Amino acid sequence: MARERRYSGMLWFLLWGAIVMLLTLVADCLYVMWPYPHGALGVEAFQLQARREWGFLVELCGTRLPPLAGAIHQGLYTVLFRWPGFDYMIARAGDSGPMDAGGEMMHKAVVNCSELWGAALVGLQLFSARLAVLLISVPLLALASLAASADGLTGWYRRRTGGGRESGFVYHRAKRHAGHALLGMVLLFLVIPMHIDPRPVITASAVLLIVAIRVAAASFKKYL
Repeated sequence: MARERRYSGMLWFLLWGAIVMLLTLVADCLYVMWPYPHGALGVEAFQLQARREWGFLVELCGTRLPPLAGAIHQGLYTVLFRWPGFDYMIARAGDSGPMDAGGEMMHKAVVNCSELWGAALVGLQLFSARLAVLLISVPLLALASLAASADGLTGWYRRRTGGGRESGFVYHRAKRHAGHALLGMVLLFLVIPMHIDPRPVITASAVLLIVAIRVAAASFKKYL
């Protein structure tokens, strides 16, 4: 039987980072262009919602959010729009001057996909703000993980000294579910384009993370 291939380390983060960003773009485009009963919402409605959520997040997180979200947005915009030349295409398409054949083709491509570009630009702003909220929450998650690890290791020590049964199966599954708890939080909060209060999402993920880390630490065994 072929062994299941699993990604780990930095490759795992890069792979899921690309998947999350792609899913976010798809969700944003569906939100903007989906033919609802009364017609597509459009980029303007998405911009209005993004501004409202930005105000809510700033009120919730305070002055730490704007500089962090701005730095994230600048970095992502540079990588995703400036380096491939998409920002030049969008700016060039807005010029009213004469164009050559290539410029005219580019102008038509940008104009015909204007809703897509608009959804991507607004979605990147919303994505950056939400990612900043998650980064601000890292100390809370780290503290919760540390407390769960300490409690779990106490249980592990008592089990080892008391001759309790070891379970490598439980350890490896619990360790994997800790990553799943974080991934679920990221997917739920970053991908969905509608307004989401981050507090219940982060709290629920923190609880699942604590349980998974506590069980993994208490049943620690290197080998199955």
